[in-house]
Amino acid sequence: MKKHSFSSITITGIILILFISSISLAQPNITSSIVKIYTVYNKHSYYRPWQMMGQESISGSGCIIGGNRILTNAHVVADAMFIQVKRAGMAKKYTAEVEIVAHECDLAILRVKDKSFFAGAMPIEIGKLPEVGDTVATYGFPEGGEELAFTEGVVSRVEHQSYSHSEANLLCCQIDAAINPGSSGGPVIMEGEIIGVAFQGGYGENIGYMVSVPVINHFLEDVKDGKYDGIPSLGVPWQKIENQDMRLYYKMRDEHTGVLLNKIYPGSPAKGILRPGDIVLSVDGIDVANDGTIRFRENERTFFGYVIQNKFLGETAEFEILREGKVLKEKIKLTIPTNFCRLVPPEQYDEVPRYYIAGGLVFQPLST
Repeated sequence: MKKHSFSSITITGIILILFISSISLAQPNITSSIVKIYTVYNKHSYYRPWQMMGQESISGSGCIIGGNRILTNAHVVADAMFIQVKRAGMAKKYTAEVEIVAHECDLAILRVKDKSFFAGAMPIEIGKLPEVGDTVATYGFPEGGEELAFTEGVVSRVEHQSYSHSEANLLCCQIDAAINPGSSGGPVIMEGEIIGVAFQGGYGENIGYMVSVPVINHFLEDVKDGKYDGIPSLGVPWQKIENQDMRLYYKMRDEHTGVLLNKIYPGSPAKGILRPGDIVLSVDGIDVANDGTIRFRENERTFFGYVIQNKFLGETAEFEILREGKVLKEKIKLTIPTNFCRLVPPEQYDEVPRYYIAGGLVFQPLST
């Protein structure tokens, strides 16, 4: 009988395990539900608001979810005039329409009227927020080819980042799988479920970001009534209060932690309830640290506004504040979405500019 050394058997086993693992990530029922999106768009000119910029085309990715819907990025279909979609491995393109778009969180839902488009496709379920170190797979159609691309990576970080499409500060996941033009809108998969939507690359090599599961779930729950209301915001600028002299000035005791409110913006739901100089100690019973973070998960922290962002417009949040040395509790009804209080809004999409330029003069509506 031929004998094999222990080391050769071990190496063979490891290679086999890695091979099986790779196959399991690229599941056929997943690939059949990945979609390439072709968009013809025409943006408004902000320098000449009476003109359009001219038609251009881009491509992106998406995936089929429950209810015969396609989930993708808002920036893939922003200012769209005509959209076509094609499933991975298929040749025929179908006309699609934007059903709901949320530029704030860079997500959109597309519909295809021709039901034959979905024949044989299994909708992909939304999974749970991954842990740092989890292995994930990105699916999409990056530029440079027509066929579906599949890349494995690891979740490197889970925290709040600025979404480049809207400049909103929302929870996202950083992964070490490259996200290139054309990959945007493609699902990030773990254990056969969507655990993110690829939406932007980072500086440096193999740095990509995906819209996190809590943001995706918030979006899908929000649009159940057929319209998108937005992610709540408090509309107050704040600063860290780590300096000991500042803590003494605002009469903070050793056990107190929190952030200092600098002002209350016009239109903020906190107006008349909170005041400049208040120290926010906690939100809904969750302590706020001096650097403006809250305990998110074991050994993980993130922006304290995450507590508010998990709610829906019209809901209430309870704040514990320190005012002139006294601890108070206040309830605030959340009525405005993210970026609402900005004097100069971020870039707008799917909207006609609300100003006009004539003879060097700018005419625009005035707020009350």
